Amino acid sequence: MILDRTGYRDNQDAPEPAGGDDLRPSPQDEAARRRHEEVRAAILAYQSRKRAEARAEAERAEMPAGKARRRSNAQVRRAAPHFSLAEFHRRRGRIHLALAEYREATICEPDNPFYRCKLGDCYASAGEVASAIAELEAARDLAPSNGFYRFWLGDLYARAGRMSDAITEMRKATQVAPLDAYYNVRLGVLYLQASHTSEAAEVFRQAVRLDPNNASYHCLLGDAYVHLGFERQALQHYRSAGRLDPYDAAYVDRVRRLATAGAYQLAP
Repeated sequence: MILDRTGYRDNQDAPEPAGGDDLRPSPQDEAARRRHEEVRAAILAYQSRKRAEARAEAERAEMPAGKARRRSNAQVRRAAPHFSLAEFHRRRGRIHLALAEYREATICEPDNPFYRCKLGDCYASAGEVASAIAELEAARDLAPSNGFYRFWLGDLYARAGRMSDAITEMRKATQVAPLDAYYNVRLGVLYLQASHTSEAAEVFRQAVRLDPNNASYHCLLGDAYVHLGFERQALQHYRSAGRLDPYDAAYVDRVRRLATAGAYQLAP
């Protein structure tokens, strides 16, 4: 005798299922099953959403002030085409078209400090300094440890005549990036414009220490020494600038004027 899995010989003695040969569920059973699946899916979606909200809340609680928020992939995908088109228009000098696309990119991804910076740079090119400052302030707040945003914001403050704010931001840029000689040079120029000559000489000395082969930095330090009345030290740095860049007549002229003056003081 051959028994199948049901325990009956060749399945011939198995009892007939209720309802005959039709094993399909009834319409009522099918509707009940669909309702059960819909309710289960809704419960799972609700639980998933609550878990995501709890994670986001925990991240916000742990996130340092000013740190850029995590951006979703959907935000990045929406913003990227606008940013690429803005760069395309910018390269071709179509500033107002570039502005429109940069604005769309920042709307799609408002927590991206680089997009904010690029929009501010475009505003500055269009002569809208106040709008440029607002965007660079947003970029600085989103990425406070980025020295470039502070540097560029300080430069915009100077263009707007806000010298105190410009010096503050440029000083913070040098603190964030202490090994960047150019940031020190820009801070020194702002100090000179504000008649803070001693402070200018100090940051120019730091720039020369960081980049001793830059003729322009030696020349700026020499100018600061001239304002302070230290012609001998100024002459030394003008000569260094002339040796580093012998084809610049301005350095030679400074050396000649100081050498013929003949009155030197020693810097402390």
